[in-house]
Amino acid sequence: MLNRMMIIATLLLTPMSLIAAEVVGKIQSISQNAKVIQYLNPKTKQVKVIKFNDTTTLIDAESFKDLTVNTKFKASVDENDLATSIKRILVKLPAEQIIDTDALADLLDEGQSVFIGDARPLAIYQQGHIPSAMPTPSNKLADNLDWLPENKDQLVVFYCGGVTCPLSPKALNIAQANGYTNVKAYVEGFPAWKGEVYPAHVNADWLSQNLDKHHVILDVRTKPAKSIQGAVNLPAEQLAAMHQQMNQEKVAISQRTIFELRDKKAPIIVVADSGDAEQAIEAYEILSFWKFKNVTILQGGINQWLAANLPSAEVVSQLVYEKKLAKGAITEADFVKAAKRGTATIIDVRDGEELSHGRVKGSIHIPLAELDQHLAKIPKEGLVIFHCAGGSRASLAYTLLTNKGYTNVGFLNDSFADVAQANGIELL
Repeated sequence: MLNRMMIIATLLLTPMSLIAAEVVGKIQSISQNAKVIQYLNPKTKQVKVIKFNDTTTLIDAESFKDLTVNTKFKASVDENDLATSIKRILVKLPAEQIIDTDALADLLDEGQSVFIGDARPLAIYQQGHIPSAMPTPSNKLADNLDWLPENKDQLVVFYCGGVTCPLSPKALNIAQANGYTNVKAYVEGFPAWKGEVYPAHVNADWLSQNLDKHHVILDVRTKPAKSIQGAVNLPAEQLAAMHQQMNQEKVAISQRTIFELRDKKAPIIVVADSGDAEQAIEAYEILSFWKFKNVTILQGGINQWLAANLPSAEVVSQLVYEKKLAKGAITEADFVKAAKRGTATIIDVRDGEELSHGRVKGSIHIPLAELDQHLAKIPKEGLVIFHCAGGSRASLAYTLLTNKGYTNVGFLNDSFADVAQANGIELL
């Protein structure tokens, strides 16, 4: 009783600033320079921001580089939303239930009999998946066991979004509980598969519903007469020659692009005769090396597409692409208007040394890491637009400010330098 009273008394006398709160979330974006994490709270579905610094303790992570998009974590934070500790919530399974990236790739290369189930939500599976994988979302698998093979002794492998994703272990447990005897989880998941530049596929039925200006359909065959509706042609051999020349000229990876496509997150669907055609694989590997993050290959290729009588047309030589705006993002035209006519307050959240590359006349410079310390500089009347070098820090600034109650806020989700150059924005 005495000990309990002493604990209560200690808590009452402890300043609230020293009592840490606990947050749990899934990382949406992270800035290693500004040391800011934007995350989604899985229970409230709210998007929030926390900060970290060199004294933040990491648990189950070797460095802050392990804190990538979609990582699930638990953190202790102080009253300033500074994390004192961050713990990755890792999947824990017995070693005999786990298969790694190379082993799974070998099974596919050797043509072994293996059923691969994608335990992620269907909408995520459709945007890119491991070749031959079938959609088996874990939240619906128990009621749809017919998705699984009839032979309960066949090797079944489930995967999801990485080492902190619980969906593949959940699917594994469901399969085992229903009599499947040879079930494993590919815990490293789709991020590791893409990281090793193994091919990722999309299905024709999904692509046929997304023939729009927000998707790049890249036909890499040589002089195709007919292709998917809206496809642009860039032969694989031409892309390989571009790659070789850029290597010789030591062009920075960030500057390597096709059709002046600035958006490295653009969904690019590579099309060849089949999904495993050499032209498709070569183009996929080159674009992945160039750090295009959402490259996939059309499963079945153009042959199956035409056989299914899906929308087709003559191939074009000019790309028509428009980046789909994220929540809070503004159009390039609106940013140019604000920069040239002063129709909004532009806040530059880059670091100080980056200003030597040029800044917008009349803009306010507040590094992202210091934003919450300088809220008095941000007007509450009129539109406020954030920008950084490429968009990620500006997005974090947008979230931080909207969480503070600001409503008339937007951000440029694009390369600042390229937008300025393309539109003749005068920089100081």
